[in-house]
Amino acid sequence: MKRLKRIAAALLGALTAILLLPAQALAAGSIDLSRGVSLTVSYADGKTALSGAQFDMYLIATVDETGELTATGAFSSFPVDIRGRDDDAWNEVASTLDGYILRDKIAPTDSAKTNAQGLASFPNAQPRLTAGLYLVRGQQHKQSGTIYEAAAFLVMLPGLDRAANAWLYDVTVSAKFTSRPVPTANPDSSTRKVLKVWKDSGHEASRPKEVVVQLIRDSVVVDTVTLNAANNWRHTWKNLPGGHKWTVVEKELEGYTVTVKQEGITFVVTNTYGEADLPEDTPPKPPLIQTGQLWWPVPALLAGGLLLIVFGLIRRKSHGNEA
Repeated sequence: MKRLKRIAAALLGALTAILLLPAQALAAGSIDLSRGVSLTVSYADGKTALSGAQFDMYLIATVDETGELTATGAFSSFPVDIRGRDDDAWNEVASTLDGYILRDKIAPTDSAKTNAQGLASFPNAQPRLTAGLYLVRGQQHKQSGTIYEAAAFLVMLPGLDRAANAWLYDVTVSAKFTSRPVPTANPDSSTRKVLKVWKDSGHEASRPKEVVVQLIRDSVVVDTVTLNAANNWRHTWKNLPGGHKWTVVEKELEGYTVTVKQEGITFVVTNTYGEADLPEDTPPKPPLIQTGQLWWPVPALLAGGLLLIVFGLIRRKSHGNEA
């Protein structure tokens, strides 16, 4: 019995030590800010490399050695929550920020064109890239009778190697895109719609009476509309010139964050109420993108295993005494 107690005490001691382990000890460790970071964008249509396509990257937020992000410059003032929860959320954040970049004509941090292999490498014009969260957007590209539109995306530098659970300072990504044939004559006119969605249950009284949405053609604001209850929070643009990239952006609202998601020809602009209770001089700092493995269950699983061992030993001893 004394031996059993000693074993149980040792296991419980190990359990306590595991539960007291800091989460970072089980993660990839601190980010080495003294190391350089790089990004390679791969752009190809199947086996066909797309060469001569320009990609621009924008530093959205810097990162410290613990993984905490701090929004930079103009991006700190946009009502966009950069704490994405999944791939769809990150895509919405990227498309929303893309609109603000076009509207405000924000200069890129660095730019590069793809080579004969369809690769664009960063840093290019800059000697060094700062560790942090970047938005990457590709300009319209024509090749072999096809127009390519790269989707804007977010990338963390350094990234996290899930298999090795280590920071990856040289990151390679494949750009996603849509394509269409180059028109042989004047492109057909286009139609675009915008729909406002509110996510503010319980805070409807704080909802503004109207919002202002701007339509952007390529990189120029060409129209401004007001959405309100009278027009059912929606608008349709008809007979727009074809062959252009269309984007919408909403003018900033106090107390709300915004996302813009394109569904076919409709832009869904969603405003979410929240974070209005934070002091104005302490803007929220978004956490690190969770691109790696989920490590928090490890201590719990180990603890559960040890407890099962303890209970098993006690049960075995109890059955031995009964015999």
